[in-house]
Amino acid sequence: MFRRIKKSFQNSLQEETIAERSARILAGALYGAFTATVYILTLFAINVLTIPEQHLAIDWVHLLTLWIGFGLGLALAGAIVGWFTEDYAGVVGGGVLMTILLLVGNLAIALINGENTSRLFQSVVTAVPLVGAAVLVAGCLRLVIKRHLQNAQNKDPRQRRKLLASLIGIVFLVSLLPGVFSRYDTTVVKVFSALNTALQNGGTDPLLADHFSAAQLPGLKDHFGMEYKLYPRVSALSAGSLDITVRFKDGYVFTCVVPTDAGGQTYFTSCNEGNKIASP
Repeated sequence: MFRRIKKSFQNSLQEETIAERSARILAGALYGAFTATVYILTLFAINVLTIPEQHLAIDWVHLLTLWIGFGLGLALAGAIVGWFTEDYAGVVGGGVLMTILLLVGNLAIALINGENTSRLFQSVVTAVPLVGAAVLVAGCLRLVIKRHLQNAQNKDPRQRRKLLASLIGIVFLVSLLPGVFSRYDTTVVKVFSALNTALQNGGTDPLLADHFSAAQLPGLKDHFGMEYKLYPRVSALSAGSLDITVRFKDGYVFTCVVPTDAGGQTYFTSCNEGNKIASP
């Protein structure tokens, strides 16, 4: 089996020179990076822009980290998709590579967060079923690469620019959709609303102040009513929950794990001061 794969790879190397592949490789890398950029920016901005009353803000460090990792990953996958001469080889090769990159990324995040063996195993298990989606993305990249090269060969400069602009617009819209659909639903917005109400009025309403644990957040009593921002993210410790970091203007910070189905009667009792929630 391995000999057959090795022979197939060697034959693929001999089909075209690097110069002949370079146009596809460059187009694949650029469209991959462009897709990642649009998706990540939309993912982080959609809730801030569409739910402005909930004090949500963009975590620029987290955004930059994901953009670099996701952008490099999709650019590399796009280059691999374009490298192969045959369409099917590029699609399968790119899809497998994206799955491997996703798996490595999940494992790296799990290790950085100091998660236990079960969480590491879960990272592997959740990445494997995504191979089908990765192959689909690779197929779309291959289609875009072919269309780009066809458009670039148009001899009429005005028509060529029009075709290329149209293709970029289509890629932009397709890349936008997953980020748009990641917008928080009504149940999650109710959680933010409950948190905001407690933070803004906890200084004058003891019942709202009791939504927090004074032992966990001893400095919070002096910050009720002060200006702040919320930085939510998918929880690394509890499935179906958010890790919400609250950052006040004077620098005081605390983080809570909050179930996303808690609604307006949320009590914030799994918290600690700082940017990260402490493992139990």
